[in-house]
Amino acid sequence: MGAMTRGVVAVVVTYRRLPELRRLLECLGRSTVPLLGCVISDHSPDGSVVKLARETSGLEVVVREDPSNPGPGAGWSNAAARAIEHFGEPVSALWYLDDDVVPEPDCLEILLRDIKGAGAIAPLLSDTEGALWAFPEPEEPDLRRMIRKAGTPADARLLIGDAPHPACWATGACLLVTRRAYDRVGGHRRDFWLLGEDLEYSMRLASEGGLVFTCRTAVPHLPIPSGDAEAARRGGYVKFCSLLQNLSYLSFHSSHSRHMRSYLPGNYRRFFRTYGWGWTQITDATRCLMGGVVRGEPAGGAIGQNLRREIGSRHG
Repeated sequence: MGAMTRGVVAVVVTYRRLPELRRLLECLGRSTVPLLGCVISDHSPDGSVVKLARETSGLEVVVREDPSNPGPGAGWSNAAARAIEHFGEPVSALWYLDDDVVPEPDCLEILLRDIKGAGAIAPLLSDTEGALWAFPEPEEPDLRRMIRKAGTPADARLLIGDAPHPACWATGACLLVTRRAYDRVGGHRRDFWLLGEDLEYSMRLASEGGLVFTCRTAVPHLPIPSGDAEAARRGGYVKFCSLLQNLSYLSFHSSHSRHMRSYLPGNYRRFFRTYGWGWTQITDATRCLMGGVVRGEPAGGAIGQNLRREIGSRHG
């Protein structure tokens, strides 16, 4: 692990999820490898995150407030830049984290040990029941087939083994990026708004800096359920539309992610299975496809912004 262990900064984007953020900071404080610090991009600043940062002991927490709520890609990009600016040359790696993950104390230690010569590393992700929630896409076709048979992280470990496997992409819930890779590849794109920006970034890392994953640690992804089921469903619809447009864009306008074309039909089918085959859903999905493929815009562009406004107006 060497000198890298002394310079890891956690990078987090949060939006109105104080209980989850508090839980995450408590986890970071228990890490077997002490962090250099943590930078939080707060997209709904009301003073509560700043107060939480001041109350956090044993970890220097820097808060960057952004009331414009530009989305996680911009938030991670801004927070990473602030981490480099604030902590300076000692920064050896950036640990990108969703605010609702719960890493075990030895998670960072394992990631640092298994990253070896790669530019970035991701773990497995589990859900509230301990099932395998998400996994990085293995580069080797045989491993892709095998890991899809796993029901739990333990199953995945038995099926494909511990040791760092090259990956094509990974979700952004937990991703450790070396300073060397960050300096070469840069940070997240700012124009995806929501969902897909993590895939684009990890695919860029895979093609330019080297991306691996390990089965020796699994990070629980545990969002606290919304008290308003209908509002959560509407929010999920908007997010899914954003994902469809971003995936459509990546599939046809990104040199390092053209393999995403094979996943595109399945994501559109999943959208219709979830929300139905009404004219509204068909129209919205078509606009996502046309915006991403024909117009060549991620969801942060004008087409995505207009669609989100229209969806919002349907519900008053």
